[in-house]
This record gives sequence, structure tokens and C-alpha cells, in this order.
Amino acid sequence: MFNLRTWFTAALLASTTLATPALAADTAPSALVRVAPPVHRTLSEQLTGYGTVSAATGEASDVALPRAGRLTRLAVNAGQRVTRGQVLFQFATGAADALAYRQALANLALARDQNSRSVQLYAQKLITASQLAAARKALIDAEAALRAQRQLGSGRTTEQVKAPFAGIVTAVSAAQGDYLAAGVAVLKLQRARDQQVQLGIEPEDVTRVQVGMAVRIASVFNAADSVTVQVAAVYGTINPRTRLVDVLVRLSGAQAHFLNGTRVSGAITVRTEAVTAVPRSAVLRDDRGAYLFQVRDGQAVRVAVKTGIEADGLIAVSGPLDPTLPVVTLGNYELRDGMAVREAQR
Repeated sequence: MFNLRTWFTAALLASTTLATPALAADTAPSALVRVAPPVHRTLSEQLTGYGTVSAATGEASDVALPRAGRLTRLAVNAGQRVTRGQVLFQFATGAADALAYRQALANLALARDQNSRSVQLYAQKLITASQLAAARKALIDAEAALRAQRQLGSGRTTEQVKAPFAGIVTAVSAAQGDYLAAGVAVLKLQRARDQQVQLGIEPEDVTRVQVGMAVRIASVFNAADSVTVQVAAVYGTINPRTRLVDVLVRLSGAQAHFLNGTRVSGAITVRTEAVTAVPRSAVLRDDRGAYLFQVRDGQAVRVAVKTGIEADGLIAVSGPLDPTLPVVTLGNYELRDGMAVREAQR
């Protein structure tokens, strides 16, 4: 009985000893990770600024009349789009300008009569040649004075002023019924074809911006509403209102479709490179610098890298990484060099 118990105990100990290496191998620590392959991609570094769409410099005109009078009807409001030839307002010529026109007519009629009589008298040798020349000069002066009054429009009692081009009424500076002096603007009209944006860029970044660089202008309320244009000018002083440096962008033709006052963002492409890139989450940092993990034969391999441009969720990397091995993008914070890993199924 004793021998049988002794033999059973010895056999149990032996079997336990033999199973220990296999059990240890099965329970070796490993990490569940997600991986992605390195990619070769062209990435662009961008600076983003914000601004407001406005009329292009030189594309806005004051609409005024060169004579005094009363604004009898105002047909448009600020912010309204108008077509070429559309009535903007109606204007009644002032009494003084109307009188000046009638006086110019009367002076011309008198000068013509005097010149006609002077020609007859000169033919009869009753006046001198200098007197005839004076009469001709008076006629010429009277004709010039009447032409000037007609150019001013003083002969028109009322006038409908029409838009000289298609555009947007950006400001109305007079009210219906106002009496206006000659040359006072009734409204400001901006051509619809050209606009501009002044993007605010941080002063420390502005030296990287150059004329001709591509800029993607997009509405901050609708990123899909965008156009790609170029930097037109880079200012050399800090805007005292925004404390940023202004970068000028011009929109023309079909590009100028934003409403004035639209708040937009501008992504300026300052650098473009063909690089090896990995997802941003793959790169970690510690006191030794930037690094990532690649997976080789089921084990994590730490690789020191240098980073570059970041765009579209990717970051450029360079260093002794193997472009054929995947990089760990999720679960990499738990890894150590040489640690076993299991790839998660997507």
C-alpha cells in the first residue's frame, strides 16, 4: 500500500514538472495592437488664417451727380444686387442749376444774334475786324457754356440714374427726400466680378509666406464651399486691430461668388514634399526622441525616427524603418522592444 502511494506521488510530480515549460510558453505576455503599412505620399504643410470677404480695391464706385438737387426716389437698399441698367434712384435738378441752364440758352441765342449782326456790319465796313472777332469769340464762349451745362445735366428736370455695371450696393449714404450738393455720393456700387480677403497670419509665421503660394479659401460655415487661388501680397506690418500680419488674396470671375462679409478660412500651402508617412498615432515620444514600433515575426521592434510634415492624419517619418513591415497605430503605448504582439482584426 505504501509503495503504491509513493509511486503515484512521484508520477504526479514528474508530470507537473514536464508540463511547466509548455504552460509558461502559452501564458507569455503579448499585446493586442492595430497596425497599418507605411505609405509613400506627397504631403503639404499649411498655415491657416482667417478673414472676411470684401470688395476688391478699385472695384467700388461712388454714384453721384455733378449738380445739386433733390433725391426724389431711392430704388435700392444696401446689400442689394443690381444689374447693369437697373434704376438706382430718381433725382430732381435744383433750381439754381436749372436757372444756370436757361441762362446759358439765352446767352447763346444773344451771342448768335450779335455775331450775325456783326458779320453784316463788317460787310458794310461799319465795324472793325477786331469787333467782328470779339463777336465770334462771344459766340464760341456761349456755345461752350451751354455744352458744360448739358454735360452736368442741368437741362433735365428729373433724371433716373441707372447702374453703370452689374454689382452690389455696398452702402447708401442719402435718404429719399434729401437735398444734395453737387458731387455728393448717393450710394456706393461694387463690381460683382472681383473680391478680396485679408487673412491674418501669426507674425512668427509670415516669413514663410510668399506671393504666388496656393491658398484654399473656404467658408467657415460650409467647408465644401471653397476655391483655390494664390497669395497676391504679404504685408510688412502688424495689423493694430488683430495683432496679426495681413496676407492679401484676390478672387476674380467665378471665384468671386461669396457674399461680402462672409467669414472665411485660408489654408496657405507653404511646403510640399514626397515622403514616407505613417498615421499620426503611430509616432510616440520620450526622452530619447520620436519613435514608433514595427511588427516583425509577431514581435514589436522599436525604431527611432525623425518627423516632418503633418497633414490629413499622416506624419512624415525618416529613419531606419523597414517599409515592408507594418507600424503599430493602436496599443503602442503598452509596448516594449521585443514584446510579443497580436494584430487585432479590423
